[in-house]
Amino acid sequence: MNLTYRQLEILIAAADAESFSAAAAALRISQPTLSESIRRIETELGVRLFERTTRSLKLTDDGRFAAAVAREAVRDFRRALDRLSARGDGSQGRIRIAALPSIASAALPEALKAFRRTHPGVGVVLNDVQHERAVSLVAEGAADLAVTIKPARQDELVFDEIGSDTAHLVCRPDHPLARRQAVRWSELAGLPFIGITRISSVRRLTDAAFVHAELAIEPHYEVEQIPSAVALVEAGLGVTALPSLTFPMFKGRNLVMRPLVEPRLRRNVGFVTLAGRTLPDYSAALMEVLRTSLMRQLSGRASAPSSARR
Repeated sequence: MNLTYRQLEILIAAADAESFSAAAAALRISQPTLSESIRRIETELGVRLFERTTRSLKLTDDGRFAAAVAREAVRDFRRALDRLSARGDGSQGRIRIAALPSIASAALPEALKAFRRTHPGVGVVLNDVQHERAVSLVAEGAADLAVTIKPARQDELVFDEIGSDTAHLVCRPDHPLARRQAVRWSELAGLPFIGITRISSVRRLTDAAFVHAELAIEPHYEVEQIPSAVALVEAGLGVTALPSLTFPMFKGRNLVMRPLVEPRLRRNVGFVTLAGRTLPDYSAALMEVLRTSLMRQLSGRASAPSSARR
């Protein structure tokens, strides 16, 4: 059995497309050429990969398995080329990270500064993205590791917990709840609530709290980025709930943060990697400084009195 790299690319493109014509267009080849390539792949493997109809293209069970194997092989090949290229240009390599925006703001600057002192030749590519995207980047091989919350599905992923932060109410200083030392989730009932998009780790935290408190709260406003939610709160359009690691993202704004209790919910954060994958050189050193920086941030947020967060 001997499939070429190009055949693997063709198989992946056909698996991702709705038709052979769409796959051929994406690869910039003719449809007959693509169809013939798929036929040869099927002959080489000895299995049928696609169920073809006049309107659609559907993978067989063997096809889904073959496409998954092809994606893994292409990921490994590209990663090997990246590492070879890094050696050729005289650098020590490159590490690709996906991280929650809150972690990128709170812990990464200090960690990357420390890492650069000891490994100045190692490049770091950072994707500051929402949780679901961070996990997808690792699963697809586009990121070597992610710093995020524990994934809901862990079939091929490994989660190494670092610590946790707690949920806080964020409101204006003139809001009635700003005078409280702590706020119950149930006290948010009836207030205009500003929510974060459903693909974020913050939304998972707030939705879980509302379920626990038996609250049926739908956000009056829903945004994708935390600074946008903070801006709406500062404008007096409502309140929001954010984990303590997000505080550096709006440092200096005229806002008050109060712990949310009953329940007091925590967001566990850590490293997500792909099981069985060998990480690039010096990844362990980078993860160590990231762990140290993140634990320092978590410890500082946990020990600081709420009155200091005005």
